[in-house]
Amino acid sequence: MVIECHSIRDWRAWFGREMFNLDFEPVSDAPFRASLNPFLDGMRIVKADFSPGLTIRSKELSGDGDADYGLLIARSKHLHAAQRGRDVALKAGEATLLRVSDPGSVGAQEQFGFITLMMPFADLEARARGIGNLVARRIHRRSEGLDLLRSYVRSAERNWRRMSGQRREVVQRHFTDLAALAIMAETSIGESRFSPVVAARLAAALEHIETCFGMPGLGVADVARRMAVSPRYLQRILEQSGTSFTDRLNELRLQKALALLTDQSRRPRRISDVAMQVGFSDISHFNRLFRARFGETPSAMRAAR
Repeated sequence: MVIECHSIRDWRAWFGREMFNLDFEPVSDAPFRASLNPFLDGMRIVKADFSPGLTIRSKELSGDGDADYGLLIARSKHLHAAQRGRDVALKAGEATLLRVSDPGSVGAQEQFGFITLMMPFADLEARARGIGNLVARRIHRRSEGLDLLRSYVRSAERNWRRMSGQRREVVQRHFTDLAALAIMAETSIGESRFSPVVAARLAAALEHIETCFGMPGLGVADVARRMAVSPRYLQRILEQSGTSFTDRLNELRLQKALALLTDQSRRPRRISDVAMQVGFSDISHFNRLFRARFGETPSAMRAAR
């Protein structure tokens, strides 16, 4: 459910004070707009967008006893966060840790957006002692832990509604573990077997394969190089999920080929053109795989549909 508000008076009277304990101060004459999207049911993860200005948590509003942490991930080009006398400037993809019980502000001179992951104080402290000292510090977007966390959030968003309740509980624990790694890690995480890292790497690998499957010659080494892991490590985590790199790549290519061949809104395409478009360079190999997968040759499938 997306919460929209187009009146700063309504925001202050209801959304800001009653729901979020926040105020808002505009910095321009642009029409006010606030949008909040808790996009994972039951999770305290929210996408937020605002018109130019500052969301403010004053000393008065922060006295509600909420001791949780929020990991703020910038979605806009420029974002400023201030807390505990520190002012941190963030670019898109960068993050900072904020303490809900402390006064502070988040905003920009232009329209801005962010994702906030709310985590209980006890859970985060148990994973990283002394983490409170890192409040309002910039976490670079190239931090491996933060990169894994972002890809895991995207994966959860795509697959959330298909997950069982038990699986969602596992994902929730992984979020906190990955957030702790993002906040604390100063070096590369490496080829860790820590289950949250493996889950996040798997999500990142599948996302990359899904994005780039049409590239001819795409191999496991290409994806592994992008993720800064070895091909053997990547193959292992894919196989642990019940698939392999080749199987996943071929399935995506074949499903795309099927969609192109049976799309009646376009002129019929040559089989060779379809094969090349989805990433196959060997037409005979494409024909064999297609028939094994769908029970018909590409030409027969196109004619039937």
